[in-house]
Amino acid sequence: MTFRRLGDRPWRDRPQADAIAWVPPRGDTPSRWLTVGEWHGRIGAWQQWLLETPNESDGWRLFEPDPVEFSAALVAIWERGDRVVLPADNQPKTLSALHGTGVALGPAEPMLGSYGSQSPPDRAPQWDSRPLPTVAVSLYTSGSSGEPQRLDKRFDQLDAELATQASLWPLAGRLVVSQVSHQHIYGLLFSILRPLCENSPFATQPCRYPETLHTWLQHCRTNGHRMILVSASPALSRLPEALDWKPASAALETIYSSGAPLSRSASDLVHERLGTPVHEVYGSSETGGIAWRVQQRESAWTALPGVEVSHGDDNRLWLRSRHLEIPDQWQRQADLIALTDRGFELLGRADRIVKIGGKRISLTAMDRALSRLPGVERAQTLTLQRRDLRLAAIVQLSPSEVPHDHRQHRDTVKRLRRALAAHFETPVLPRYWRFVAPWPTNAQGKLGAEIRQRLFLDLEDRRAPRWLGERVHDSGWRVTLEVPEHCAYVDGHFDGQPVLPGIALVHWAMQQARRLFALTSDFDGLERLRFPQPLLPGDRFEMSLEHRRGDGAESLRLECDSWRGKHVSGRIALVDRQERES
Repeated sequence: MTFRRLGDRPWRDRPQADAIAWVPPRGDTPSRWLTVGEWHGRIGAWQQWLLETPNESDGWRLFEPDPVEFSAALVAIWERGDRVVLPADNQPKTLSALHGTGVALGPAEPMLGSYGSQSPPDRAPQWDSRPLPTVAVSLYTSGSSGEPQRLDKRFDQLDAELATQASLWPLAGRLVVSQVSHQHIYGLLFSILRPLCENSPFATQPCRYPETLHTWLQHCRTNGHRMILVSASPALSRLPEALDWKPASAALETIYSSGAPLSRSASDLVHERLGTPVHEVYGSSETGGIAWRVQQRESAWTALPGVEVSHGDDNRLWLRSRHLEIPDQWQRQADLIALTDRGFELLGRADRIVKIGGKRISLTAMDRALSRLPGVERAQTLTLQRRDLRLAAIVQLSPSEVPHDHRQHRDTVKRLRRALAAHFETPVLPRYWRFVAPWPTNAQGKLGAEIRQRLFLDLEDRRAPRWLGERVHDSGWRVTLEVPEHCAYVDGHFDGQPVLPGIALVHWAMQQARRLFALTSDFDGLERLRFPQPLLPGDRFEMSLEHRRGDGAESLRLECDSWRGKHVSGRIALVDRQERES
């Protein structure tokens, strides 16, 4: 195994003609290898630029998407004995929160562009005896308050983790291709630092699309290269069946995935199409790597070497690891686990930090950002288990902002997403929206699990209405509903302008009445029920229900109104179930 610690500065004495990176083919331009000598020229250029740039602190904020420029800048900063601050993204809110943590570096700076004409010229790097900084990188993660929390990583912590990975899965000179950001700890370790410490080349650009991956695999197969893919669940879940993966995948050696666990079906699909099992790595920025698994062999997680796992009476994970800031101390984590004979199973998290599409965000921060937007009175976000942990938002708007039809709903969602995009990356923005009025609560005054399930029931049952809340009204109930755009009842009614059949409203009324009035009687007919105008997909309406008994008769008074007027009015006759059976 070829592995050298970061503390030994493995970038200094590599042969100048060695390949440090692979430049993929583009159009008529063939692929080529970028040499260590060329990369050293970039390190020297960054050293000169840092020397000429005023900085009263010892920190440099580095956001650079280009792996070659990023790695060169990283080394140049370390060689000065300075600390690297890595923003998770370049969103305005993120950069504003990190103001004062050092001078910003990256493509947003006028002096530096990725291989652009304004890039400083290559020059020989300067190596001296200046010690490396105590802190290698400072990452910023979402804390429980929703504000970015600084997390320092020392060189010995990074070296311990890199050594663990190299002992388990040596790169052995293979080409490392990444589909994840190196601004986060997983991408930093697997796609930048591991190749540097194990003398393996990495691709000069991220592989963002499955079509690009397919092309690169074909190229590697033709030219006899072996590829290691550093990926995550979102990218691995988007492998189109239309591409012929089997011949190209012959060049693929190993797949790594981290960020969010893959479902078993997704893991099997990747294995089937790429012919290689996925090595999933479980961990976080705070803990480093904790465990790994290959689901085709075992669904449980196996602790990495040097990592000890236990749990308390509340099933919270306890961890002792050489990757932690204090390696010999047990630390309690937010994850819930169950120990098994073969390792442990993940049961979820006990806090409000989640991973959406492999990106770690604070739901508290998302809630706060939503609640501060004009027209929003209250908001709460959550992940939907049956929708691949996609993010959903429950929002109470001021009365004047409530959408009443499909177009208004679409425009409201666009406005809110556009405002959130200043604080969060697009992939983590809520996918599903529920505009409630009033705020729905259970008997304990909480938005409980049953209510959350009811709010999104239409995603699971295409016959269900979109429930948005309810309140006692006079001697009955008033329920706020929407006609889902994908509602099964509008299929075939009618070409050109789908409408909700009136009988569907009767069916929904009976469903709501059974729940609200504990109704046990059965439908027995319609009495003077009128349908003045139909409801359209996306329409929001109020359903008023009143349960009446008297003179030996039982009925349900039903009215439905929207901003366009009345849609149904009349009574539903009911009959006692026992009387019907007799």
